[in-house]
Amino acid sequence: MKKFKCIYFIICMAICMVPAFLTPVFLSENTAEKRRLSEFPSLIEDDGLNQSFSSEFDKWFDEHFCFRSELITADNVINSAVFMTSCEEKVVVGKSQWLYFSDTVNGYLGLDRLTEDEIRRLVSTLDLIDGYAEDHGARFVFAVAPNKNTVYPEFMPDNYRKCSTASDLERITEALKDRLYFADVLGALGDSDEILYHRRDSHWNNLGALRGYDVILDTAGKKHDDYENAEWHWEQNWSGDLDGMIFPALGYKDSQAVFDIDWTYKYTSNFHSEEDIFITTENPTGEGSLLLFRDSFTNAMLPFFAQTYQNAAFSRAVPRQFSLLEDTRYDTVVLEIVERDLRSLLDTAPLMPAPLRDIGDVQKTPGNVDINVREYAGYTHYYGAFDPGIHADHIYLKLSGDDGVRYVEAFPIYESNLLSSEPGDTGLPNGFSAYIQPQLSENSAVSVVIQSGSDYTELI
Repeated sequence: MKKFKCIYFIICMAICMVPAFLTPVFLSENTAEKRRLSEFPSLIEDDGLNQSFSSEFDKWFDEHFCFRSELITADNVINSAVFMTSCEEKVVVGKSQWLYFSDTVNGYLGLDRLTEDEIRRLVSTLDLIDGYAEDHGARFVFAVAPNKNTVYPEFMPDNYRKCSTASDLERITEALKDRLYFADVLGALGDSDEILYHRRDSHWNNLGALRGYDVILDTAGKKHDDYENAEWHWEQNWSGDLDGMIFPALGYKDSQAVFDIDWTYKYTSNFHSEEDIFITTENPTGEGSLLLFRDSFTNAMLPFFAQTYQNAAFSRAVPRQFSLLEDTRYDTVVLEIVERDLRSLLDTAPLMPAPLRDIGDVQKTPGNVDINVREYAGYTHYYGAFDPGIHADHIYLKLSGDDGVRYVEAFPIYESNLLSSEPGDTGLPNGFSAYIQPQLSENSAVSVVIQSGSDYTELI
């Protein structure tokens, strides 16, 4: 018996060691997960021995060991089929082979919702962008691509109970319903006999993208082809991002709606893929110009926009460079973002010059204010925070110089990537951020003025 146990142990150990022994020969370079894998670490660096070699090697081996994709796939096939669960933390296994992105679960369950103050700040931020675009002769449109489980909750697992209270998207829709710049994408998706999202991907398919494109340009007042009479057909050609995470070795193809359209636009940027940070297109048969700040949900909409406009620019850069309007005229400016990332709009202020404002009489009051400054993209950038107990409908920076006093309106945004801590840790959650043109900020003393109702108060 003891001999049998010993042999059994040796066999088990040998099986477990097979991937390690074969890794140098059959190195796994699978990229189905749509992320860049780590490179083999260097033992010696410029300043001597690499002290992090061990941890870096562990990470490299975890991502490259032999049969990695096959083992991950086998494990997830068993778990999804038997338990309807996933070992991949980013993937939720739903009904009828539907997959969902786990980052959308909190919104679905009604957890970590935007506060009323955050909703108010979002609206103020969008109003400032709208005013800036209008001042430069452009029509601004704000669009939210709904989470997949917002549109198709029926395929979520039964143990995930959808929140009965209004979602962040529903609350934003209510807050913006009277704004002419708001494109109600969720309402436009409506009821459809066709599936508008990929079953095994976190994004919409081309049919969903077409509806998004249509409502955005309707909101912009832009004449466009809605492709209602265009021929299209289904093809099994789509590699889903969620499928690549959970079943990287299967190579399963999801359905995609393929339009039989003679596209006449062309790329004028150094185009590699729809994931490029900045893409430009032109179409001699199109009309007008478009500047679109986007995320991955615009990938499927891009051909429709590029076909409509004579010139179009698509940017994923953060901060979003609305200041491009200073040098180039655009007829339409669009900000598109997916529902799950709404709060991120309050993390980084758009790059555009803060507008000058005329305000009423200002009173002074003591206040704990943190003001930071840096030079960025040709602007002087002032950002910081002030006491959490102060309510501010609007936030202004007072610029006091030799030639007098000016006021500019700041975004109500806490620059979390620039400040040392999260708002909750500093005790200063009332953030502000403003890009000032150098001629206004030079040799100016800067202070913060807040507006509450009709009262203006300078914090000193």
